[in-house]
Amino acid sequence: MTNVFGAIFWFALYVVAILLPLRFAILIAPIAPGRSFLLELGVGLGFIAYPLITSEFLLVGRLRSVSQLYGNDLLMFFHKYMGVAALLFVIGHAALASQGHVAQLNPFSSPPMLRYGAWAFWLLIAIAITSMYRKPLRLNYGSWMLLHSLLAFAIAAFGLAHIVAARGYTYRPLLRALMIGWFLAYLIPAIRHRFWDYLRMWLHPWQVVANRDEGGRSRTLVLEPVGHRGFEFQPGQFAWLSTGHPLVTEHHPISMASSAELTFARRIEFSIRDLGDWSGGRVPRVMPGSKIYLNGPFGAFSLDREPGQGFVLIAGGIGITPMRSMVLTMLDRGDVRPVILFYADRNAESLIHREELTRLTREMNLTLVLVLEAAPADWSGEQGRIDVDLLRRYLPAQFTHYQYFMCGPSLMMDAVEDHLAALDVPQARIHAERFDVV
Repeated sequence: MTNVFGAIFWFALYVVAILLPLRFAILIAPIAPGRSFLLELGVGLGFIAYPLITSEFLLVGRLRSVSQLYGNDLLMFFHKYMGVAALLFVIGHAALASQGHVAQLNPFSSPPMLRYGAWAFWLLIAIAITSMYRKPLRLNYGSWMLLHSLLAFAIAAFGLAHIVAARGYTYRPLLRALMIGWFLAYLIPAIRHRFWDYLRMWLHPWQVVANRDEGGRSRTLVLEPVGHRGFEFQPGQFAWLSTGHPLVTEHHPISMASSAELTFARRIEFSIRDLGDWSGGRVPRVMPGSKIYLNGPFGAFSLDREPGQGFVLIAGGIGITPMRSMVLTMLDRGDVRPVILFYADRNAESLIHREELTRLTREMNLTLVLVLEAAPADWSGEQGRIDVDLLRRYLPAQFTHYQYFMCGPSLMMDAVEDHLAALDVPQARIHAERFDVV
């Protein structure tokens, strides 16, 4: 079961830590006479903005304990909106602290303290634009990730330089040390993530045993560890996968698609759909015998963490992969609890693992409901989209005691969450996994 008290504790600690520099500024450096309220408000916004910016990495820095406590879905959501909040605080800080002098935002002609702040300001604008408009700007995932990391480091560094060069509140040694501590709190995990974790991936490679064409523009990579025992995982979790040297190539979050009850070979499978340059160009060319590097497991999206009388799994498109892992794991464990799997996609050709899932309905307590948006004339399954009426037809009388897991396109999951709420399914029993990084 999800550690609710642990999640509340760490969130409360996060809020206290974000506000700590502002609190120290108020306590140890009283407001100087003659300074306007708006100027002081602008400075105060800056004391909140910098901890928000530097803490952003901790939300997505592949810290396994954090990932397994909150889940990738919630962390990405929180990272996104805390980034927006940090941007608004910085804009407020720049507008009020500059007292309307726009020239202070010129990173080429201002004094050092203002120059560093101006660079941090414009780089933050750049990171926001490239994140919100990555696809219109035609930035592929790997290029965007590299740019995002470099911009984030530059923003943190210029922001700290701006703080240290100031002759106001942060001229006090204790407050200056606190702000430097925030920078180190960003830098140390970043170094650990970027070098130590990647080095560990490089020293523990995996070998491609098979690269199966599943149809529907999807392939399944079957991997086994080389010279090590791999790792244990819970059904539904994901790993970061790199098809080249982990220090220099992009990493992709991919759900494990195989049973968590590992065999003697300790093989793990990943099903990947063609959704871009890497998945459509690189993955099909990965040959058996090739080396691949994994970092995992991550995530709290797992039926092992949520006990229930039964499970309702709702998958859209390639979102079937964690559901397959859950179903296969239950089969291997001899788990007889009922499972209802709704699997929706655009057409019949896009349904992967269909024959296997159909066979499993005869081997375990599994009900498979296939839903096509564009169904052929001879289709005998459900048509259209997953809605309240369709759910009501298949859910048992005790459905409010089941646990619900969803993975698929965000629009589909948003709609299904509304449908489940209309059926009075408790919110605490609904679990979603999204991988919309941007």
